[in-house]
Amino acid sequence: MRLKPLIVLAALMVALSAFSQKQALDLITRELSEENMRYLSSDSLEGRRTGSEGNDAAAAWISSGALDAGLKPLPGCDNLYQPLEYLRITPIAEESTITLSDSSGTLLHTMAAMPLMAPGDTVNVSGEVVFAGYGYMNSEEKYNDFADISLNGRIVIIMTRKPDLHGSGMPAPGSGISEMTEARKLPMIMMQKAKAVLFVADPAIGCNISTDLLSIGGSYQLKPLFRKQPFSFALNAYTITSATADLMLARAGLTLGELQDSIAVTGRPASFIIPDLKASVRINVTKDTVTSKNIIGYIEGSDPLLRDEAVLFSAHYDHVGKDFAGNIYNGANDNASGSVGLLNIATAFAALEKKPARSLIFFWTTGEEEGLHGSSYYAENPLWPLDKTVAAINFDMIGRSRRETDIGASSNGRYDITGSDTIKVISGDDCHQLVALAGESCEESGIHMIDEGKGDYFSGSDHYPFFRKGIPVLFFFTGLHSDYHKPTDDFEFIDFEKLIKVSKAGFLTGYKVANATRRLEKDRKRQN
Repeated sequence: MRLKPLIVLAALMVALSAFSQKQALDLITRELSEENMRYLSSDSLEGRRTGSEGNDAAAAWISSGALDAGLKPLPGCDNLYQPLEYLRITPIAEESTITLSDSSGTLLHTMAAMPLMAPGDTVNVSGEVVFAGYGYMNSEEKYNDFADISLNGRIVIIMTRKPDLHGSGMPAPGSGISEMTEARKLPMIMMQKAKAVLFVADPAIGCNISTDLLSIGGSYQLKPLFRKQPFSFALNAYTITSATADLMLARAGLTLGELQDSIAVTGRPASFIIPDLKASVRINVTKDTVTSKNIIGYIEGSDPLLRDEAVLFSAHYDHVGKDFAGNIYNGANDNASGSVGLLNIATAFAALEKKPARSLIFFWTTGEEEGLHGSSYYAENPLWPLDKTVAAINFDMIGRSRRETDIGASSNGRYDITGSDTIKVISGDDCHQLVALAGESCEESGIHMIDEGKGDYFSGSDHYPFFRKGIPVLFFFTGLHSDYHKPTDDFEFIDFEKLIKVSKAGFLTGYKVANATRRLEKDRKRQN
């Protein structure tokens, strides 16, 4: 008699697992998306930086969700993990200082050092101090803050932003501090062999540097132990307050505001060596070895002849962690959204009664923010033959829609975040068949696709290593928004309806590729 309930339960489980495509898509829900997003973008994970405890916790959550959905380790693997080892170098905050003294050695001031990027080793440098304006040069405008000074062996103060040489002379009002603008200044300074760079907010901005600029770096540096470094460099860049800058400039009887006004009025640099002043930067560090993990699961295809081929879906789950001041960068859109989308898609595929003809690989990468480490490592150490990988479909930032604050400069000129009904699709521009399938799938999912081709962001996410291996690729992407790589990229700004639509579009695109009778072919090269 006790067998009857078991028989009924078994029949019920079969019925529940016998999902059609439509029923599988219905499993991509706001409830599931919010649950995963709320955890992956929470403060408790401290920004999911590769090599951190928060990154490990995120990996455990995703792996558990993938296994619960029905994913299995790839053939020959015991679990879903592919480990990557790093050397982690962490500055000791209480042993990191900048000191100022005069030429006789009299101590003038000591402050905590706030690195923009954690150094790769201990730092102990000192030298004369140069004020170099904005640290800006533009040959077309015939402006060069470095023209009449040598930076070699010296410590350099530069202001944020850049002058408006064809207008007021001041930086554009309301432009804010741009991470990309400041990062572009550093190579020229490094080439001139400056010992350290001290960033200060230009007076016109009306506040000191905060998390707008600190997001250039993080609270530690990682050196991959799984590959040889082609080169290494020391980026000794720090922030100081305007009060500290004025203390230093007082040795010349000047203030930061007076120097900015001078540049604006004359349209010429006001760079000079600050007299009778020496600065010293000292940073002590700790070093340890840490492991971060790629997460890889799969669903076997149903066709005996085609199941040896696979469609690969990817999304990175790491973010940039915390800065040296302790601010947390939760990375809700970048890229908890893609990680959640991938869990959505895996859940839907696993529920299908009849699996697609080809196999499906689900790949959550680590180390993307460090330089596409996880995807590059897999591409060189694949767990599934790359010549049997028919397409790579990547999801990076799929959960934001344009807001009123999304105005101003970004890395490609201006913020280009899409609206609630639109998603960008970037491709290798060499397989229009794949792009067409994505367009059809977006239309069926209720979202408009913008075909970006290679676009401005082509080499910036985890599809790129697969493109370099000759695999057709797609990259679903919202575009850049004003909270990108800032502590304000949080749960409350996610557009879940959009995330769900993009998840469904990704599912349908992969479904069509996996079931196609013929493998995707790249376009023939255009004849000149």
